[in-house]
Amino acid sequence: MRLFWIIALLLPSLALAGPTEDLLARLGGLHSLAGGFQQTVVGEGGERARDSAGTMEVARGNRFYWHTERPYEQLAVSDGRQVWVYDPDLEQVVVRPLTQDLGQTPALLFGGDPQAVSRAFSISEQSRDGNRVTYRLKPKGGDPLFDTLDVTFDGDEPRSMRLEDALGQKTIIDFRDLTLNGEPTPGRFQFEPPEGTDVIRQQ
Repeated sequence: MRLFWIIALLLPSLALAGPTEDLLARLGGLHSLAGGFQQTVVGEGGERARDSAGTMEVARGNRFYWHTERPYEQLAVSDGRQVWVYDPDLEQVVVRPLTQDLGQTPALLFGGDPQAVSRAFSISEQSRDGNRVTYRLKPKGGDPLFDTLDVTFDGDEPRSMRLEDALGQKTIIDFRDLTLNGEPTPGRFQFEPPEGTDVIRQQ
């Protein structure tokens, strides 16, 4: 009889656990994320526009390091307050305050406050196959960079992000060789422009 009452008490809470609660629970368990990525941009007609690859590291507190290594090198670094975007070919870095708008900075999905995700997006479950589940996020705010953001998890591990803008262009990011909740690399979220770099500050 006691077991029956325990199950009866649990059932209402389980029934309330929808896509939003499910996604927030997964994001809440991520404090840092590091590994490689492969990024593909597909045009509105389905043509493959460009490919790039590199390494990334994200940590709670809106900190991220996104290093595109090929075909052209570019680096974006945030310490949680400002972001540096460095182009070594141009010997130029743009420094600006980090916007907390998740619709403008998708990297904050993994490094920001998980509760902010539910305030910024309408969340639904797009597909589920065993441990693999894809959530669809639609920005609630005005003028976002994308119309929809699909994020796929395999268990607790993020596998991919897929963004589609109003013109039908898609950006697909596949994550590789991830390390979850490791100690962030010392100094990873700071950037010191190399000597001779043109520094452009934006407000």
